[in-house]
Amino acid sequence: MARDAIVPSSQAEVGWLSRESTKRFVLLGLEIVFLLVLVVAIEALVTRANMRFDLTPEKKYSLSALTSQALHALNKPIQATVFYRRGDRDKHSELLDLMVQETPLFSYQLFDLDRAPGLAQRYGVTAYGATVVETEDNRLTLPLADEERLLNALLRVVQSEKTLYFLVGHGENDPVDAEERSGYGVLRKVLETENYRVRPLPLLTARQVPPDANLVIVSGPKGELSPGELEALTAYLQAGGHIIFMLDPYTVPALSVYLAQFGFKMEETVVVDDQNQVAGGEPLMPMIANFSKEVFPRQPRGEPMLPVVQPVRVQDGKAQPFAFSSDTSWIVKSKERAERNELTFKTGEDERGPFPVAAVASVGEGEKAGKVVVLGDSDFVNNFYVRVPGNVDFFMNTVSWLVGRQELISLGRAPNAPISKRGSTPRQSLYMTAGQSRLFFWVMVVLEPALVFLLGMVVFARRRQKG
Repeated sequence: MARDAIVPSSQAEVGWLSRESTKRFVLLGLEIVFLLVLVVAIEALVTRANMRFDLTPEKKYSLSALTSQALHALNKPIQATVFYRRGDRDKHSELLDLMVQETPLFSYQLFDLDRAPGLAQRYGVTAYGATVVETEDNRLTLPLADEERLLNALLRVVQSEKTLYFLVGHGENDPVDAEERSGYGVLRKVLETENYRVRPLPLLTARQVPPDANLVIVSGPKGELSPGELEALTAYLQAGGHIIFMLDPYTVPALSVYLAQFGFKMEETVVVDDQNQVAGGEPLMPMIANFSKEVFPRQPRGEPMLPVVQPVRVQDGKAQPFAFSSDTSWIVKSKERAERNELTFKTGEDERGPFPVAAVASVGEGEKAGKVVVLGDSDFVNNFYVRVPGNVDFFMNTVSWLVGRQELISLGRAPNAPISKRGSTPRQSLYMTAGQSRLFFWVMVVLEPALVFLLGMVVFARRRQKG
C-alpha cells in the first residue's frame, strides 16, 4: 500500500499542470496582460492623436471662428502670461490650450500671483486674473483672460488700431445708443472687439474729416447734409479716404443726387421678395444670397436680411454692384402702395428683379484711390437685426475690406459670442425662407416620422411571421 502512495515526480508535474485551477490562473494572467497592453496602446494612441469633439449646439468648448482665424493669421510669436488665483489654474488653461492648438506661434505661461510677486511687479500686475499679452516689441495688459478680450489683445499687439468715424447731426444711427430697435450699441461692441476705435463726426462744426480717419460711416441720416459737409466728404475721398453710405428709402433725395457723380443711381423704390424672405415675415425683408465674387472679397456666412431696402443701381460704368436680391424679387415703385403694404406686383408699373442693394465706386486712381460704398439700408445692423446670422458678417466684411484688413474678412461673427457662450446658453434663432420652411416641414414633420412608422411596421410584420 505504501508503494502505491508514492507518485513519480514527472507524473506529479503533469498533474499540477493539468489541474483546472492552474488553467484558470494562466488564462487570468493572460487576460490581465492583454488588458494592460490594450490600455497602454489606447493611452499612446490618445496622446499621439489628441482629438476633441464639441457637440454642444453653441460650441461652448471651442474657439469662435474669428478667434481661430486671427490666430492662423499670426506672423510673429505671441505669449500670454496669466496671474491666477490659487485654485483657478484650470479655468485659464482650458481656453489657452485651445488657442495653442491653433498655432505654434501662440504660447502661454501661468503663475500663481501669490507665489510670483517679483514677476508680477515687473509686469505691473496686482490683480488676480490679469493677463499680459506680448510680442517682441509690444505688450498689453488685460484685467481678465476671456476669449473676447484675448482676441482684441491679439489684434492690438500685431496690428495698428483703425479709427472709424460715424457722421452725426442728421438723425443717424448712434453707436452709443442701446435702444433695441434703433441703436448701434451692439455693433459698436463688435467693432471695438476687432480693434476699431469708434468716434463721432460732427462734420458741421469740424468742417473737415479728421486726418486719423480710416473710414467714415454715414448711417441712416434723416436729414440732408449741408453743402459744406459734402465738400468735406469729397475732399476726404479725393485724398484717398473711404466712406460707407447706408441710406434708407425715401429719406435723403439730395444726398442721392450727390452720389450720382460717383456712378450711383438711387431711386425712391423698395425691394419686395415674397419668395426669398424670412418665413412668417413681411416681403419687405428680402434675404440677400447673391454676391459678386469679382468685386466683394468673400460672401458672409449666412444670408443677410435687409428690412426695407432700396435698390442701389449704377450708371456710367463708374460704380460696381456687389450684392443682389434674388430672381424672385421685384420693386414697388409707388411709395403710397409700399406704405399701405399693398405688395402685389402690378404689370406695367412695377419691375422684376434681381436688383443690386450694395455697390462700390473708386475715387481717384492707383493705391491711394478712395472708395465709396453705398448700401440700400441702415437698419440691418441695429441692435435687433445685427443678431441675424449674416447681417453682422456682411457689415464687418465690408468694413474690413475697405480698411485693408483682409485677414479678418469672413467667418460667421456672432455678437458677444465669445463671452456669452461660455457663461450661459444664448438664445438660439433660426431664420429660414419660405422655401426652406416648407422643406423643413416635409422632412422633419412628414418624412422622418413616416420612415420611423414604416420601419416599425416592417419589424412588426416580420415578428408576426416568425410567430
